[in-house]
Amino acid sequence: MFITPDAPPALPLPTYSGPWRARWHLTRLALAVRRNGWTTQLRTIGRRHVLRVFAKAAPTIRESVTVAWGNGAWWYQSTTGLWLAPCNRTDLAADKLNILLTPWISAAFDAMRDEKS
Repeated sequence: MFITPDAPPALPLPTYSGPWRARWHLTRLALAVRRNGWTTQLRTIGRRHVLRVFAKAAPTIRESVTVAWGNGAWWYQSTTGLWLAPCNRTDLAADKLNILLTPWISAAFDAMRDEKS
């Protein structure tokens, strides 16, 4: 593959936070997300902390969030690679998770309703 000389440089890979910082930020996010009616589960995978956000009625549809350094601040990052919000904007990150997950949960329950008909 040929790359032109004027091509922009690739973004650096995210730097993930240490365990104490991630746990602190993810616990704050978990509290905000639970206020919106979601269920949360803080997990440790390897050396990284991950917050899983899901609806109790559909636990297989979920989003996992980590804390990563980017653009001069710590950010909440989803498993899809989406940068949700800086960690100092916890309510914004919770709202974005709500926007991401609600259509999937609605679609799951619509499919279940169609099967009963």
